[in-house]
Amino acid sequence: MDTMTKSGVRTTLIGIALCATASIAAADDRSVCGSVPPKSDAVGACSRVIASSHTSDHDRALAYSFRGDAERAKDDMTSAIADYSEALTLLPNLIPALNGRGIAYLNSGDNARAIADFDLAVQLVPQDAKALYERGLAKTKSGDANGGDADIAAAKKLDPNVAHQP
Repeated sequence: MDTMTKSGVRTTLIGIALCATASIAAADDRSVCGSVPPKSDAVGACSRVIASSHTSDHDRALAYSFRGDAERAKDDMTSAIADYSEALTLLPNLIPALNGRGIAYLNSGDNARAIADFDLAVQLVPQDAKALYERGLAKTKSGDANGGDADIAAAKKLDPNVAHQP
């Protein structure tokens, strides 16, 4: 083999190795990004998934929602709400993003917006125990004890363990 051919083969092999490494890193980022509960480096992993030109809009929406979960777990409600909103821009009926943003609004004291997100989630999936339960909490905090109690009872009827879910 002449020097030019050896160099070309070496360059090709290096390129293949770099692509394989990038694919493994991308797969690892997706795994960390989607971990439940969120891992400590989930925000960074999700950010790389979101930034990748190889990520579909659907997967980008999921990554925004997962990053919102990680930010909410770190008590960064402002960033969580922003990410859930980005997810919902891409996939308007993404139930985990609606519930996540509703919880972040609830944790921020914005009960009206929380209730609006949970209302939409329940409208889309009437048997969503998590949305019913969280809406019940939001209604109660807003002064609607009867409405809150009714939602919480309905949620517990669907899933007796709903209060203990993240």
